[in-house]
Amino acid sequence: MNPRERFLAIAHFRKPDRVPVGGAPRKATLDRWYSEGLPRNIDVGRYFEFDPSGSISTYPAEGFDWLADTKGAIDLGPVPSFEYRILEENDRYRLWIDGLGIKQRGFKHDWETEWSGFATRQFLEFPVKNREDFVRVRERYKPDVSARYPGNWDELVRRWRSRDYPLGVSIRGPFWWARDMMGLFQMLRKFHAESELMHEVVDFCVDFQTKALHKGLDDIDVDFAMISEDMAYKSGPMISPKMAREFLLEPYRTLALFLRKHGVDTIIVDSDGNCEPLIPLWLESGMNGISPCEVAAGIDIVAIRRKYPFLVIMGGIDKRKLSADEKTIEQEVLIKVPFMVKTGGYFPSVDHAVPADVSLENFKHYLSFTRKICGWQNS
Repeated sequence: MNPRERFLAIAHFRKPDRVPVGGAPRKATLDRWYSEGLPRNIDVGRYFEFDPSGSISTYPAEGFDWLADTKGAIDLGPVPSFEYRILEENDRYRLWIDGLGIKQRGFKHDWETEWSGFATRQFLEFPVKNREDFVRVRERYKPDVSARYPGNWDELVRRWRSRDYPLGVSIRGPFWWARDMMGLFQMLRKFHAESELMHEVVDFCVDFQTKALHKGLDDIDVDFAMISEDMAYKSGPMISPKMAREFLLEPYRTLALFLRKHGVDTIIVDSDGNCEPLIPLWLESGMNGISPCEVAAGIDIVAIRRKYPFLVIMGGIDKRKLSADEKTIEQEVLIKVPFMVKTGGYFPSVDHAVPADVSLENFKHYLSFTRKICGWQNS
């Protein structure tokens, strides 16, 4: 099987020739691995023999504008984007406004290492504080094909039609979308105090993205969708299942129906934290997968598989265990992977980015040991 055939077999609960094993390192982790012998001038995915995949769309991450590469994808960010400005800077801190219009402060040394500063930033101000702000900001989200599709789109379509790897579409979910506009606490308050506005915001999110993606999904067969939501803490969701049902169920249904009409039947919600209470809502809406299944937040993928036999699951391998000894790594894999692979619909991977306390040797052992369980005869 090629990587695309393999992905589709797993996602549809069929038997693949082997199951791919994943785990993406942080930049700080790569720096450590370089010092431990990882070649610098080599593609990391190719070095570790990860199955390749691609995406037809992209959107900006808060504060990290350079991570959104719109040259080979549909741009689902604001057009024009907000002006990126550094407001203040010294040896320790940087204060800036990003392309989403979010004012934030972060340690300068964290900034220089990209993702390592992601969790330590302080969000100070968001572009939407009231309905008038929302009306202004939504003018930047017009589904104009000429502004959002790359100039070499026809060439990309020809290339993708002959691909042998899975191709996805990446979307900000309505919860993530509203949070980018308003900030978490203001958004949650407005769910209570300004329900009419919040229905308008989340509905507009879906309306824009479905219109912007219509041409793309007409032109090319896409294998999966990744819905970024990040709507849970360690102890549970940031929003109650009842409120999520009130505000998000119908937008989710609309989005899932649009995707399925275009042949996309693997729809994965990506959320950190303990999102388990929201799984019934996602399944009801037509979404059928979860990632990355953080163990530290109490997610037990074996228990979830028993409860939801046909839920596609990605991740669930405790990243903290990879910094221990080989026996600990093997125990973590053995209590999960054999059962999950046998029941199907599972993509083994670390439950978030691999942290810098994991050595290159340990990561290689995790890959080798897990791959033997997953049908890699030569690992």
